[in-house]
Amino acid sequence: MKIVTLALIAAGLLLAQDKKAEPRADAAKGAPSGPTLPSGAKQVEPGLYRYTDAQGKTWMYRNTPFGLAKWEDKPVTAAPVVEPVVPVSTTDLGDSIQFERQTPFGQQKWTKKKTDLTEEEKALLKKEDPKRPASTTKPDQAKPQPPGKNLEKPSE
Repeated sequence: MKIVTLALIAAGLLLAQDKKAEPRADAAKGAPSGPTLPSGAKQVEPGLYRYTDAQGKTWMYRNTPFGLAKWEDKPVTAAPVVEPVVPVSTTDLGDSIQFERQTPFGQQKWTKKKTDLTEEEKALLKKEDPKRPASTTKPDQAKPQPPGKNLEKPSE
């Protein structure tokens, strides 16, 4: 059985032998199919060239393992950075603040004392209520005076 298998493999290899490879039509012409480097191109760095054509467009050329790559050289414009807006609601609980925001996993709530707020949480508070004072500490409340020590004269 082994001899028959080896004989079949040998016959398959003999039939699969390469005959003389015929040259491709593209290779026979000698002309490259991709872009070519113009004669007036200036080397910017190794393998990278810049060329300005008659219309005033600037083209970049780079040598790659797959041939010459060509693209138009356009000035890079910086895209404006947009911060994702996640609405956060705040609730004043006296000496602490409760924050709530919607996340993909449901409602997220957290509570912080006003004295322990981070800069980000202070900014959220200010954004939520711009009329809120800059400091997050409670203003001094007027202390009630004992009845016998009124400085005002009784009205008659």
